[in-house]
Amino acid sequence: MTKDTKRKFATCEHDYVGYKELHRLVIKQHNHIKKQNKALDKLGERLAENYGSLGDCLEKNQELHKANIELTRAYNGLHSMGKFAQELGIDIKKHNDRLPENNKEYEFEQEHKLLESGKVKHIYKIKKRDQDGDTNE
Repeated sequence: MTKDTKRKFATCEHDYVGYKELHRLVIKQHNHIKKQNKALDKLGERLAENYGSLGDCLEKNQELHKANIELTRAYNGLHSMGKFAQELGIDIKKHNDRLPENNKEYEFEQEHKLLESGKVKHIYKIKKRDQDGDTNE
């Protein structure tokens, strides 16, 4: 090291940076960290302002996801019933108009529940309607 470099960085006789220069470096780092903290605080405030709308979107997305899962379960249940009917030799297309959901004489309901075991329980209810359109159980 040259004498000018030693003087500039206030090095000792062992060519290590002196306390004066280390203190200056620490002050610069401290000021930089303060600036970063202010920027992070501003960013946090902006996120907090926008969190309300983001929370609404997340909640709506979860509702849509649940509805999609329920729809898929219902489809899988009906599909399984259709495959079972075909295995029994029943022509599904031929009898499509006779299905409870297509028959105005009957009210058709279906429910699908996910059990703790991971299996899905399918419940189908068919109720005959009166001539007035009311259902009899």
